[in-house]
Amino acid sequence: MTSTPHLALPLLAAAQAQKHVTHNEALASLDALVHLAVKERGRTAPPATPDEGDRYLVGTGATGAFSGQEAKIALFDLGMWRFFSPRAGWRVYIEAESAIVVFDGAEWHDIGHFCRVIDNLDRLGLGTAPDDLNRFSAKLNAALFAAISAEEGGTGDLRFVLNKAGAENILSQLYQRGFSGRAEMGLIGNDNFSIRVSPDGARWIDALFLDGTTGVGIFPQGLSNLPRANLLINSPFNVNQRGFAGGALGEGVYGFDRWKGGPGGCTVSRADDGFITLIGALDQVIDVEHVAALSGRATLGGSTLTLSVEEPSEPLPVVIGTKTATIPAGSGRRSVSVMLDESETGHVVVRLNPSGACSFRHVKLEIGSYATPWVGEARDMEEFHCRRYYQSLPVSGTSPKILGTLGQRVSSNLIDIPLSLSTSMRGAPTLVTSGAVWVNTSPVGNQIGFYSNTNTAWVTLAGTFTVTTALPANSSSLVLRFQSSSMFTGSPGGVGSLYFGSSAFMALDAEL
Repeated sequence: MTSTPHLALPLLAAAQAQKHVTHNEALASLDALVHLAVKERGRTAPPATPDEGDRYLVGTGATGAFSGQEAKIALFDLGMWRFFSPRAGWRVYIEAESAIVVFDGAEWHDIGHFCRVIDNLDRLGLGTAPDDLNRFSAKLNAALFAAISAEEGGTGDLRFVLNKAGAENILSQLYQRGFSGRAEMGLIGNDNFSIRVSPDGARWIDALFLDGTTGVGIFPQGLSNLPRANLLINSPFNVNQRGFAGGALGEGVYGFDRWKGGPGGCTVSRADDGFITLIGALDQVIDVEHVAALSGRATLGGSTLTLSVEEPSEPLPVVIGTKTATIPAGSGRRSVSVMLDESETGHVVVRLNPSGACSFRHVKLEIGSYATPWVGEARDMEEFHCRRYYQSLPVSGTSPKILGTLGQRVSSNLIDIPLSLSTSMRGAPTLVTSGAVWVNTSPVGNQIGFYSNTNTAWVTLAGTFTVTTALPANSSSLVLRFQSSSMFTGSPGGVGSLYFGSSAFMALDAEL
């Protein structure tokens, strides 16, 4: 052998003359190749003024002194260029790039080409230092995870798997600002998926809860663009069974269905576009049974309630239960929220109480701490809810009007009319009348009369009459009884119809 098998260092021969030349050449090669570093790679032509000992990794298409030396190590030694052919496994540090490349026997590769598996690292930091808690840390502006396609030998799927030890542990993604938490999602102390948010990193608010067993989702705070149930009935003031024309309402007197004058009374009117103009106190009593039907809550005690209106022209003072507040004036939906005391378990009074004229529309009371959009109910459904508390007896026509149920002369001084109510009422109602006068002919104004189909004649009253219920009324039926202090004309057992003048009426009242 005349040279070493790996670095091709020249060997001294027996009885060789000028051994120092060969020895020095070997030392120069060792100096060039041990702890190998080059100034740059891909160099295709030698520099104009190289320094002694400069080294380069020759690139493809080399010219001049580098011609034909592609992929070799070029060393400037004793005023001339020497070239070393790399062997598989040689490693070179590229000074210009702070990179390490490795020769595989055919070409040079970055060292990452060979680092395909990194096992059992204790810590790893990308752009930052890991610590005992954050054993993997990264400081970067973007990260990409891409699936290996089927063409590349993968499945095309990408699943990011996180695992925790037990149900009581936390498995979550925490989103921070200034290293202070603002949002968190995952399995937080249980096996149900949830999302929570924080305004300050200390107080956390549950936003979404998905039951891990049933998959049922709950939004504890509600959804701002998903309307919650309106606890008020007749919030657009468009049901008006009493025929209220607008104007003054005394304290406790009802006008538009479910709305009555509050302390000191009020003046209230409704425009064709739905805007309400109010001066004084206007009340609605929220029925706890209605609340239970809408929300599943037995009472409103301890609840946060939000009262809102659209386009209030002036600040609108309100009362909700025992709490007072003011809805600010302004465009759009304006609102105020209060929290009821735990002891407020009964019906809740809502009062709108401006001192001067205030216009608004679409009143809404809802459970929660913010206002959601108002959505009106179909008119028939709105009236159905109102008729649980007050309903006029069903009549047709105008002048005169006729009750839609036949009556019977059950004795000389009694006429009974059985009624089955189209809408069951909140409780046993009381009878409300206009105080109509009995007439023995077709009635007008505030008059009533009974026409006997059996005798084909108007029934004549002798004496005075009263109207009551034959038996205690219940929520779904009753019997109207007209009783004369003397007698009614006509045949015993005869049937007929009750007629009303244009302003006469009878109604059933079960208001709170």
